[in-house]
This record gives sequence, structure tokens and C-alpha cells, in this order.
Amino acid sequence: MLKRVFPTKALRWTLKTATHGTEVTRLYPEVMIELPEVERGIHELDATLCIGCASCARVCPNSCVEMVPYVFGNPLKNKKMIFPQVDYGRCMFCGLCVDECPVECLKMGKKVTMTGWTRQDIIKGPYELAVKKYTEEESRKLAEEAKRVAAEKKKAAAAKSEGTAKKAAGDGAPAKKAANEVEAGVSEKAAIKEVAAKEEVVENKTKEGGAS
Repeated sequence: MLKRVFPTKALRWTLKTATHGTEVTRLYPEVMIELPEVERGIHELDATLCIGCASCARVCPNSCVEMVPYVFGNPLKNKKMIFPQVDYGRCMFCGLCVDECPVECLKMGKKVTMTGWTRQDIIKGPYELAVKKYTEEESRKLAEEAKRVAAEKKKAAAAKSEGTAKKAAGDGAPAKKAANEVEAGVSEKAAIKEVAAKEEVVENKTKEGGAS
């Protein structure tokens, strides 16, 4: 007959861990584990630095990065005003987009929680990813400055074009004048030769009349 043994060992371990203060579980999501510095979470975008080169979109192996319009960037740097949008339904958090960025405006953050009711809820655009951006007033001033710079460049290009045309016309004038002078000289020589020939004919006739 088997002897019943009271599980005192298990009870002692339970009481020890309960009074020792050892953390067994965490109240997620109220209490989050501290993530390392190299954690690859949801992207963070600095819209003040992005130049809209689309290097992140080109290098993405899953084609989950797309460039979309965004109004709170810098039009002096990002002329097309397009910024990255990430489809986290396809993203594998490889970090190639971050490594490829020439201005380091994109990085992997520590936020890892993504929930939603629809497929569209896990597609994050610059409005959700931007952690640094310009205000509406700053964006308006930058847009005005970009227009002014573009107008000045257009004016400078037109002035340069006009100067080139005038220079070409100026360089062509002496050549044309020289050609006209040469032509006039040739005509004058031809006229002199013609007059000399006529005088010679008249002289010959005069000699023939005197001889007869």
C-alpha cells in the first residue's frame, strides 16, 4: 500500500517565492519589459531631415515601404514632399531601410505594439511615424521660402539664357561685318578689272584706227 506524502516541499517553495519578492509575471501592457538599444520596433521618422530620395523604398526586400505626400516636412530639402509609409503586414524588421537612408532620418524605434481591426490599421504613414516635424506655421513659411527660391532660380536661368543669346549675337556681328567687307572688296576688285578691260579694248581700237 502506497504511503501518502504531504507535498511540503512544493508548499515551502511557494511560500518562499511569494515572500521573497521575486517577479514571476508582469502586468502587460501596463508594465513593459525594458527593451535593448538595438531593438527593431516600429519606425521613427524625422520629417525635418527627410529629402524624399526613396532609397528606403528601393532597398526594401518586401516592397513594404511606399513614398506618400506629407505637409509637415521641409520643401527646401524635400521638393516633392513625399515621405515613407510602412506596411507592417509585410515588414520583417530587417533594418535595411534605416541603413540605406543617406540623411539618417529613419530609425527603428522601441514601440512594438501594433493592433487594429482592419488590414489598413497596420499600415503606418508619416502622420503616425513622424516623431519630429514642423508646425503648420513653420511649414507655411518654408513653403513660401521654397516658392521664392524657385522664382529666383527661374529668373536667374532666364537671365543667363538671355545673356548667352546676346553673346552669341555679339560674336556673330564681327564675323558678319568681316564677311560683308570681304564681299565688298571682291566686288570692288571685279569692278576695277572690268573698267581696265574696257579701257584696254578702247585703247586697242584707237591704235587700230591710227594704223589704218
